[in-house]
Amino acid sequence: LHECAASRGMVKAAAAPDGLESGTDFPIVCEVCLGPNPYLRMIKQPNAKECKVSGRIMTSFRWKPGAAARYKETVISPEVARAKGVCQCCLMDMEYNLPVGVRDALVASGGGPDQKQLPETGVNQTYYYDQVAKASREDVEAAYGKMANDKLLRMSRAQPYYDRNLPKLCSFWLKGACSRVVQGDCPFRPCCGTFRFPELAGSNPDGMRKLTEALERLGTVEVMRDKSADMEEIKEQMRASQRGSRDQNIRDRYHGTDDLTSKYIGKADKMDLTPPEDKTITTLYVNMMGQQITKDDLTDAFYAYGEISNISVVPASNCAFVTYIERESAEAAAKKLAGVLSIKGARLKLMWGRPQKAREMQGQTKGLPMPPSDPAMTAGGPGMGMPMMNPFPYPGAAMPLPGSGPMAMPMAPMPGAFAMPTMNYPSMNPNQMGTRPDRIPPPPPGRPPQKK
Repeated sequence: LHECAASRGMVKAAAAPDGLESGTDFPIVCEVCLGPNPYLRMIKQPNAKECKVSGRIMTSFRWKPGAAARYKETVISPEVARAKGVCQCCLMDMEYNLPVGVRDALVASGGGPDQKQLPETGVNQTYYYDQVAKASREDVEAAYGKMANDKLLRMSRAQPYYDRNLPKLCSFWLKGACSRVVQGDCPFRPCCGTFRFPELAGSNPDGMRKLTEALERLGTVEVMRDKSADMEEIKEQMRASQRGSRDQNIRDRYHGTDDLTSKYIGKADKMDLTPPEDKTITTLYVNMMGQQITKDDLTDAFYAYGEISNISVVPASNCAFVTYIERESAEAAAKKLAGVLSIKGARLKLMWGRPQKAREMQGQTKGLPMPPSDPAMTAGGPGMGMPMMNPFPYPGAAMPLPGSGPMAMPMAPMPGAFAMPTMNYPSMNPNQMGTRPDRIPPPPPGRPPQKK
């Protein structure tokens, strides 16, 4: 039993157990390939496999990352992995968990050194990897010269992506001819009950959602026999992702010439936050992603980019708003922290704030409540046992004279006069329900008169 000594909070290279040498007694692999279980059984086969990149004979390691995962094994030799600082199994960068071609392109775009072209065939390749095998690991990594920059940190994965360990797709199920799924002993997706399809997540998320819902509702056998046009289109897209030579795909991924590298680079170019055209916006929105972040934590992360006017934390919405005094300070913070903002070990999402929409003008009252237009609420209206009068029935109306009675009509408004409208409540009428004894209205029929 081998125990992974590296912590599980960040994606990085798995440390070799005590007393074992990395590359000889223990593979050079990342924590994603080892899986979430710190204890696993690993099979070592000395001089049993051929490296898919260099053709060198190497010691192979094979293990199962988890109960619901497939068996994984090393596909390149330790010298080839050290030459570019990648995992022997998935060929991802050991530090940033990115495809090696994406890492090299982002390092070069950030002002770092251009990575030299490694020999791919012939005597030059054999000689080069012989020299890498003789050199120490520190010297090889120093010569490679990785240099971090904002884009590289922004694209790096902070959490393990264990979907890379899922069982392989069942090619017979995609053709509609899997006989083991009927018996329930097929170990591949989706026959084994694993309904996760990263092959469709980026290119066809709606199709992935539709396929998952159909599998959960009908089962794997019925969906396999479904010959509808929509389902056949989804299956054809999954079959296309499995075509091609596996060995050639491994070589292309190592040298950074695969399709996955181009997709990642295009995604990195779209991650920059575009400042809004409204220059008065100096507020940044922070999505706290379910973390307990305080105002002091946000102040420590944002104060270095300029003077802060206000920080508002909204626990109910699990977000916060950081407002700067100067627009240049907000732009500097957005440029430096977008995609890399991390507080208390958690990656937070940063966006520009939106301007507050202006309230719509409702006539001349600007949204103030208007008197009710229901006839039942006006004086002498139907259904009212007691007549009620509004002392200000319309803007500019004059106050009725004392003693004129509750039914007296108000004076005509003066030309050009304007008064703010008021709510039509009975308690606001001085002629109706006051405390003066001579203003008590007559009682309704069938009730005794009130005492003065």
